Amino acid sequence: MVFLILIVVLVIGVGLSRWALARHESMMLKGFRANSPTAHTGGEIALMFLKSEGVEDVQVVEHNAVVTDYFDPTRRRLFLRKDVAQGTTLAAWAIALHEAAHALQTGDSLGELKWRQSCIRMSRYLPTASVFVIVGLMIGRILIAKNALFVAAGVFTLLLLMNLGSVPLEFNANKRLRRFLDEQLKDHGQAHTRLDELLFCMAIREIGDLLRSPRYFFLSALPGTGKMRPR
Repeated sequence: MVFLILIVVLVIGVGLSRWALARHESMMLKGFRANSPTAHTGGEIALMFLKSEGVEDVQVVEHNAVVTDYFDPTRRRLFLRKDVAQGTTLAAWAIALHEAAHALQTGDSLGELKWRQSCIRMSRYLPTASVFVIVGLMIGRILIAKNALFVAAGVFTLLLLMNLGSVPLEFNANKRLRRFLDEQLKDHGQAHTRLDELLFCMAIREIGDLLRSPRYFFLSALPGTGKMRPR
């Protein structure tokens, strides 16, 4: 019975991950084709937002790599791809603003932010790593096929639940943008609506990381892969 429940949860989780991944990719593709309502780049609008909130210790760093477009709370740096930092599209705005909003999550929220980032890393790397471990145990005849499937389902289900459990922090980041966007886009109602849709996609984008685990694992986790973050 427990095994059946795990399989059902896993199937639902994979379906949810596929939906989040497809939703994010399709909306961002459209967002990169739509011009922002003003000439500010993603990096500039992010700094404008932070300044409006009295935050002036965050540095925007251009960084093109497999892992990018995120806020580092320890170093107070906002890492953005070049097309986001210098882009004047709605997608560039959504990515830069959403990640910049994490800089406002201090105090108790800072601990939640770091936990959220830990959940994201585990969702990206542990699924693929666990497959290698499980296959190795099967080859060594330490684990039989049925038990291997049970372990795999348990690992994936646990990671999914941890990921979903920390997602509200992403929506909290979007909530912190509301006052700024209402003021900046009061004469751009259509752009405001489309930006809200893109920000929603930013909040759910890491739900699909379980399905992108092989890409992250092979391109950024192994020694000699990926690019180091600039100091």
